[in-house]
Amino acid sequence: MLEESQKSDLLYRVNWPGIIAGLFTIALPFLGMWWQFELGTGAVVMALSPFGVESSIFGESVSSPLFLWITLGLKLAVVYLGVLLLTGSVLSVSNSHTATAELFVRFSARKLSWLVVAFVAGLLIFIVLANQLPEMVGLPFQLELPYLIGTSTLSAGVEGMHLTIPIVMNFTQAFGIAVVTAALGIVAWLYQKKTFIS
Repeated sequence: MLEESQKSDLLYRVNWPGIIAGLFTIALPFLGMWWQFELGTGAVVMALSPFGVESSIFGESVSSPLFLWITLGLKLAVVYLGVLLLTGSVLSVSNSHTATAELFVRFSARKLSWLVVAFVAGLLIFIVLANQLPEMVGLPFQLELPYLIGTSTLSAGVEGMHLTIPIVMNFTQAFGIAVVTAALGIVAWLYQKKTFIS
């Protein structure tokens, strides 16, 4: 009976939300882009995430080697955070490693939520500035980008001709996974605090 009670206590002390969040955090950089932008019918296509940019103009791929190195560093940092969260969540079963487990989870659990918030805030700032730009600089077209998701048009009038180009923006499934993973990270942090205190 004592063995059953010890097993139950060990299962209780494992940070299950942290294990799930850790695994998803490790996988997240490889799940694809988070947000997509399309101007015209495939004329300009851009897909973004903190881990990369995929862009093409009239079917020709455009990339920057410097940006590839920066995003590689961010990929490695997020995988590292996922490994720490996973390790801390498993180590919480051991009495001798409780402090280490708490440190790992406390350090890594909320970082992904900061990344998600920073990504969305960066997009919002870019969209607000892009919407203001034609008016501020006096460009001969009107631009009303939707805020993060939706459809809109770019309207330009040149020498009596009027041109309207559709714009489409949307978040991807990978972004949804990132949001759920970030939420699980916060749950894991709270769960670890509760287990550590008790």
